Amino acid sequence: MPAIRYRHNYKAIVLRHEATQTKGHLIPAYLKDGSLVYYPFGGFVNREVLTYEQYVKLVFIDGYCHSDDDGAWENISSKKVLGVFMRGEYFVVLNQGKPIMIS
Repeated sequence: MPAIRYRHNYKAIVLRHEATQTKGHLIPAYLKDGSLVYYPFGGFVNREVLTYEQYVKLVFIDGYCHSDDDGAWENISSKKVLGVFMRGEYFVVLNQGKPIMIS
C-alpha cells in the first residue's frame, strides 16, 4: 500500500491510503492566485479512472514509498505533486504506481 510523507511544522507525518489514524490530516494545495487551501488527505487514485475532477498542486510532500514493507522512500521534496479534489478531500494521483510530479 503506498504512503506519502508530509512535512508539517518540522514534523514528518506518514499518510497511508486506508489508515484510520491518518484520516482527517489536512494537507495544502496551491490555488491559482498562489494562496494555500487545506483539505483532508483522502488517499490515492489512479490517473486512468479520472474524468472531470479538479486537479490541484499538492505541496510540502517530501517523500513517497510504494509499499509500507520495503521502507525505501523516494525524496520528492523539491517538486509539487499532482492531486485531485474529490468529495471534499485531496487525493494523490498515481501513474503506473508512482505519484505524478509537476514543477
